[in-house]
Amino acid sequence: MKIRIATRGSRLSLIQSDIVMRMLRRVEPNIQFEVIIIRTTGDLVQDKPLYAIGTKGIFEKEVNLALLKDEADIAVHSLKDLPSEISPGLVIAGFSPRDPPFDVLVVRNDYPSDLMALPSGAKVGTSSVRRRAFLLSVRKDISINVIRGNVDTRINKLIRGDYDAVVIAEAGLVRLINDMKSLHIRYARIPLDLLPPAPGQGIIAVVTREKDTNLIDLLRKASDPKAMVEALAERAFLRTVGGGCHVPVGGIAIYDGNYMEFIAGIADINGNRKVIVKIRDSSIDPERLGINAAHELLRQWNERT
Repeated sequence: MKIRIATRGSRLSLIQSDIVMRMLRRVEPNIQFEVIIIRTTGDLVQDKPLYAIGTKGIFEKEVNLALLKDEADIAVHSLKDLPSEISPGLVIAGFSPRDPPFDVLVVRNDYPSDLMALPSGAKVGTSSVRRRAFLLSVRKDISINVIRGNVDTRINKLIRGDYDAVVIAEAGLVRLINDMKSLHIRYARIPLDLLPPAPGQGIIAVVTREKDTNLIDLLRKASDPKAMVEALAERAFLRTVGGGCHVPVGGIAIYDGNYMEFIAGIADINGNRKVIVKIRDSSIDPERLGINAAHELLRQWNERT
C-alpha cells in the first residue's frame, strides 16, 4: 500500500509528516509513503501579517487542493491552522497525540522569560491577533510587533536581536527542539487561562477525501483517542463561536478520562476588554461541551458590551 502525503515544506511540517507516517505504520507496517511538498501563499508572502493577506485557511487550502486534484491521498496540518470549515469533499480523519497546547514566551538566555517580568517597552513578536489581544490585556506597556516566518526563522530573528521575545506554540518548538539545542534560548509557558490557545493547538491533523473510506478507517485506528475527543470539542467550539485564525478567541478542551473541562476566552484587539470562561462536564459529549462553551463565552461577552 502506498500513500501520497501533501504537506508544506518547512522543517516543522516535514517533522509532523514523519510523525503521521510513524502513527500509520504502527497499525499497517508495510505502508510506503511519498511526500509531496506544497508551497502555499502563506509561505510565499512574508511581508504582511496573516490577517492582512485576507484568506482564511491560508496554510490549508492549497495543501488540500492536492487531494481534490487526486495528486495526494492525505494532507498533514497543524490542527490549529485549519478553519472551522474545510473544503467540501474532505474530512479530518486523523489526530496525533497532543503535544503541550500552551503558548510560550521565548527569549534569549540573558533576558527574563516570565511575561510579567518583561521590561516596559519590550519588543514582543507575534503574527497572531489572538496572542496580541490577550498579551495586551495583561501588559499594555509592552510593544507587540508582527513577526512572520517558520518557527526556526522566528527564533533566529529573536537571537539576532530583532525582538526581545517571541510568543509561539510550545508544540512546534518541542518538535524542533532537537535541531535547536545549540541555540541560546529559553522559554516559559503562558497559563491557559491567561492566554487560551488556538483550538486544536498541539494536535497534528490528517485530512483525506470523504469517499476514501478505507483511508478514513486506517486513520481512525491510528489516531490518539484523547486527542480526538478534545479536537471534536474544540472544532465544535470554533464553528459555534464563528472564529477563525484572525479572531482574538481561544479555546481548549482537557479530557482526563472521566471529565472534560473547557477553557475559552475572547478579547478585543487592543486588550481593553476580555472574557475567560471555564466549564466542566462529565457526560463526555465533546461537541456539546464545545458548543456550550462557545455560547457561554458569547453570552458573557455580549453582556459586557
